[in-house]
Amino acid sequence: MTSLRAVLSIAMLIGFYVLALGLVVALGAYGLGYGTDWDGSGTAIFRPFIAGAALTLLFTLVFITGRVLLVRPPLPAGIRLTSEQAPELWRIVRDLARRAAADEPDEIRLVAGAHAEVTDSSRLLGLIPGRRRVVLGLPLLRAYTVDQLRAVLAHEFAHFSRWHTTTVLLAHNGRNMVVEIARHLPIFLLRGLLTGFARLHVAVEEPVSWQMEQQADRYAVAVAGRDAMVSGLHEMRMVATGWNEYLVHHVNPAYERGHLPEDLFGGFDAYLAECRKEIQERSVEVVSAEPAWWSSHPPIGERIFMLRFVPDVPVTLDGRPARVLVPDLDATSGQLQASLFERPDTRLLPWDQLTPALAYESARELACSLYQAAARLAGRSDADLDLLLDLFAADRYADLAHALASDADGENALQVLTAAFEGAVEVAAVDSGAAAWRHSWSESPELLTTAGEPLPLGDLVDLAADPATMPAARDRLAALGIRTATTEAAAPTA
Repeated sequence: MTSLRAVLSIAMLIGFYVLALGLVVALGAYGLGYGTDWDGSGTAIFRPFIAGAALTLLFTLVFITGRVLLVRPPLPAGIRLTSEQAPELWRIVRDLARRAAADEPDEIRLVAGAHAEVTDSSRLLGLIPGRRRVVLGLPLLRAYTVDQLRAVLAHEFAHFSRWHTTTVLLAHNGRNMVVEIARHLPIFLLRGLLTGFARLHVAVEEPVSWQMEQQADRYAVAVAGRDAMVSGLHEMRMVATGWNEYLVHHVNPAYERGHLPEDLFGGFDAYLAECRKEIQERSVEVVSAEPAWWSSHPPIGERIFMLRFVPDVPVTLDGRPARVLVPDLDATSGQLQASLFERPDTRLLPWDQLTPALAYESARELACSLYQAAARLAGRSDADLDLLLDLFAADRYADLAHALASDADGENALQVLTAAFEGAVEVAAVDSGAAAWRHSWSESPELLTTAGEPLPLGDLVDLAADPATMPAARDRLAALGIRTATTEAAAPTA
């Protein structure tokens, strides 16, 4: 049945091109003026647009087909891992290739993503083989056990084994090309028509792709055992979710300001260790969503479920951390970080300094805008916390809010003023040595006083929000050791 569907899928691939080229000919003929207007009422003015649509469709077909058939995929961004750097990892990879009756890889390449795969830079839908490589995500390598890594790589090598025939591979690769064309056609009506055909093609070919995945999963169980494969899929899902969150919430904000952690991948280890349970829960929620219609892989949850029915086999267990397969992993991690993330002006800091530096810069930006507004109101060249409190005591809240956010309404302007005042207090507290930020993986950085207590920003805002309690606000700031007079960091000029 799988072979029959594969043959039918190849026939539909041919049919897709017949349909697309037929549209090019029909639209081109009409657009270039062959035939007469339907009713003689001026439909000819639309002919240039129709001809343009035909040319666009033809260009899309030629470009994407040429790219898929002739252009080798780009080299994954990362670093090569030689057999001298990781002899045991190379031994495992070569053994897996031999057992799958597949060609040995030409290289192992470490990348920054949370995935593992075996790729072949082939052409002509896989008929002309290319350079074969193992692409291994460093976050996954640092999280996996040896058993889990063997299972996942065995699955990948199975795709290049004798079980996946040329017909099946042609059907699978042809499906990917049809989807690529349908998704990138810019003209809505034509895209809708060809996408409809592409969806039918996917529906016919999908059992072939899914059967390929299930065969590869069963082979992985035969090589590494069911527990290793199931736990490897669970871990891959969790690590992928955690890596994305780590970049979005912790690394990217620093990178945008020209900073990076000294140990990017070591920081991810710490993040996983502290937040593993929460990440696992979120990873299930993320993957439970419906995959895109063009996806060629079953959802991981479905693959895990199907593995319950695969007979387990006795294997020699190796529960060591997979990181032992690269003896000098820390140095290798630093090399990958330098090649992918670091720029000449990047400032490297440990996490216990990086988080406070980012929090301080964010608070300072808020404070600067407020100090500039206060200086304009007071007719001065600079401002400090003392001036802000004087303006509050004079009930100049509305004036300050308008100067700070002239296009905001009353409530929004008040929120902007409150946030800016909090930033000013935070900067003054740090400049005074009265408080410091504490790094946290699971929460926003917290500003703690020298006594280890959270800085009472809410109380200070409440006291400063009423001219009658302004003396109490000053007393509270003094009691906390926060200077309100001008400091170099808290008094920018407009």
